[in-house]
Amino acid sequence: MALPLYPQLKEGLEKMFLDLIYAASQQELGPFAESPRFTQHEGSSHSYNTVDGEERSTDYQEFMIEFELSAADFMNMELGDVIRLVMQQAREFGSQQSRYHYARLDQIIEEVGNKVTGPLTLDKFFEAIEQLFIPFDDSGNPQWPTLVINPNTAPRVRELAQAMETDEAKARLAEVIERKREQWDEEQSRRKLVD
Repeated sequence: MALPLYPQLKEGLEKMFLDLIYAASQQELGPFAESPRFTQHEGSSHSYNTVDGEERSTDYQEFMIEFELSAADFMNMELGDVIRLVMQQAREFGSQQSRYHYARLDQIIEEVGNKVTGPLTLDKFFEAIEQLFIPFDDSGNPQWPTLVINPNTAPRVRELAQAMETDEAKARLAEVIERKREQWDEEQSRRKLVD
């Protein structure tokens, strides 16, 4: 006698595991999880335009996780064990993507000359934000980019946050914001309106 196939159960379990894999891998991506996504069905590279209008191309990267599980191993596992294994592998998958994105970001920053080196000081902070393009919302508030730091740098960043509370630092930041707002307004005035 043949065992029933339970197609709905299989589909439901597959969807559950795919959702778990997606969620766990997205957690490892950090700020890159917010990046826009699209599906390209053909080709081995992607072309895009830089903010300067230059067309560039990048090859796709392969990310994968691989593990073997024998039938005997599987038979001795409970559902919780299977879920933990799937989550561990999914986090590794997301971690691979995250490492690639950070390496690529470092490469691009180096190429365009926006790298700021040296000890983290208020002057270095202001040097870094001077190099950023900062958009503003409809109310005129700056839309600051996400700041990603090495955990070892966190104590120094907390010290800088306290230093930013001084009147001198606040005035300096206000000047930077005003210059960035002028750049934003100029950029917006050059945009072509679409009918």
